[in-house]
Amino acid sequence: MSVGATSGRAAIIILILSPYYLTLATNYFDNYTGEGIANYFVVPAFGQEEEEEEGEEGEELSSPQLNDQALRIEPIIEGELFSPTSMVFIDNDTLLVTQKDNGNLIAINNGTLMSQPILSVQVETRATRGLLGITTIEKPSSVADDTKFVFLYFTELFGQDQVRNRVYRYEWSQENQTLVNGTMVVDLPADPGPGHNGGKLEADRNGTIYAVIGDLFREGQLQNVADGPAAEDSSVIIRITENGSANASNPFLYSSNELMHKYYGYGIRNSFGLAIDPISGLLWETENGDESYDEINVVYPGFNSGWNKIMGPISRSDMEQSELEEELVVLEGSRYADPVFSWEQPVGVTDLEFFNSTVLGPEYAQNLFVGDINNGNLYYFELNDSRTGVKFDANDLEEDLVDQVADDDEELSQIIFGSGFDGGITDIETGPDGFLYVLTFNGSIYRIMPATN
Repeated sequence: MSVGATSGRAAIIILILSPYYLTLATNYFDNYTGEGIANYFVVPAFGQEEEEEEGEEGEELSSPQLNDQALRIEPIIEGELFSPTSMVFIDNDTLLVTQKDNGNLIAINNGTLMSQPILSVQVETRATRGLLGITTIEKPSSVADDTKFVFLYFTELFGQDQVRNRVYRYEWSQENQTLVNGTMVVDLPADPGPGHNGGKLEADRNGTIYAVIGDLFREGQLQNVADGPAAEDSSVIIRITENGSANASNPFLYSSNELMHKYYGYGIRNSFGLAIDPISGLLWETENGDESYDEINVVYPGFNSGWNKIMGPISRSDMEQSELEEELVVLEGSRYADPVFSWEQPVGVTDLEFFNSTVLGPEYAQNLFVGDINNGNLYYFELNDSRTGVKFDANDLEEDLVDQVADDDEELSQIIFGSGFDGGITDIETGPDGFLYVLTFNGSIYRIMPATN
């Protein structure tokens, strides 16, 4: 990996989502319920054909493919990671990867997988529990040395079978290539679960941390159930400082319910993706639907995503715009907003990344890449001029997408940038070398680069 410049990140947001009961599996992460990764139940979903009979035993999986022939895919690690969920570049040479089911944080240095984990934590691994998220920020200027803070989100197993979703902050020792001085900064529930734990972390350039947690199968006011329990740390995005305190500009900072001081948004079913637009500074998130409508959302302060009353655009629901205040739990300072894009049939949408580089061509710079877990597809979206949504050209093949919904496989194909990422995509990052890195749940990392490179 060559040396290059990357934008600074500083803020972290936490998103908490509500739980749902398994009926039809539309998302590998969202719906498998067995121990570890082996026992999930999946049926063919949107864009996913019935799998053909396997070839001879031991036959290798096919390589991912791109629709842009000016680019190529290079494998960095192939099948050597164990259920990886998130990754981050700690410096120009070192990539840190979280492994869901064994609680190991793995380092890859200049493309070489290190033999021993950087850190191991005790995790509970049923369904979507485990070691789930990672982000980094530069230490504040008030701190003497120049090492970084690393934040991890994981479902911690402690005491007599007690389980909590927690965010810990560590200090990165560049000299020893280790994490030290772990401190818990966020303590969240994990019950009843075991699904819908969210787990992604993101940081903005100001040192704010965002984290997301799903609904944990709860039905309360944060899930827009008016007569349910009050706010209790589920179905939310949390926005904190590096010390775990509420950010001073949070939308619910003066609520009488102290738990809400850290909230940035609510009404989220579950999410496996957070990203900060490096130009506008807006937070974007992906959200997983139940039997219909996966989403991409722009998260404004006080955002109410609508679950469990709405998934997808309100125009596709049985609710009128005038009924919003009656049907949703409207907390003071909140606002509902439609998704900027939806999949009518869920694809198991996961991570999203604003590509902060021009190396693949100026047309891709600062635009959006999104992954899914069901099909192993990598999607590409061009942002509109105000960077508040995505745009499609009504005069070309994308005309069926001007309603911002992919309704069938033909429309789905118009946003596919790459396919065949076996195991499904769990994270996407811009590398310090300016290339695009893709992490898959079957333990591989790929980078996308110019074909002539």
